[in-house]
Amino acid sequence: MQKLNDTAHKILDIAEFFTQTKGFNAFSYKDIQTEMGIKTSSIHYYFPTKKHLALAMTERYVNNFQIALLNIRDQYPSGVDQIQNMTEVYIDVVKQNKFCMCGMLASELTSICDASVAKLIFFFEVVQNWVEEAITLGQEQSLIKKDISAKATATGFVSVIEGAMLIARAKGEPEHLISVMNNTIGQLKA
Repeated sequence: MQKLNDTAHKILDIAEFFTQTKGFNAFSYKDIQTEMGIKTSSIHYYFPTKKHLALAMTERYVNNFQIALLNIRDQYPSGVDQIQNMTEVYIDVVKQNKFCMCGMLASELTSICDASVAKLIFFFEVVQNWVEEAITLGQEQSLIKKDISAKATATGFVSVIEGAMLIARAKGEPEHLISVMNNTIGQLKA
């Protein structure tokens, strides 16, 4: 990702917020203009099209999420605690009445470029691989059942968290996500 200045980051902040709360196709550069108080030509200077905006937004989101996952891994030595704290990141998003940005963009694939789609796929692979590693660690620590496939369980785990986020958001009940994930994590424990 190229180095961006403060204005470009502010544009991305607003676009990310709109994407997570309304959807990528539900806002325009005019909406960003209104929010920032700058001309749409200034937005086009940094992001000539919405597809460029989606790619920059996705690259930044994926990078930030990877950093968050590394921080969790560094802070928590237990595989179970790592998974629980990664889940808290998703819960915090739902509590803000938002949705995972990559999950939201995945529902609007026809509106983004192939490079953005590749970044979305990469995001889900990163998260699945991270969860798989945390499960494997938990198995080595005898905290997670040893008779489950870490890879298959991680794939299912990410699917559950994204789906439960969607339902929690639709219901306006973050508690739904909390309940589903507590149950899912509970089923992993040895």
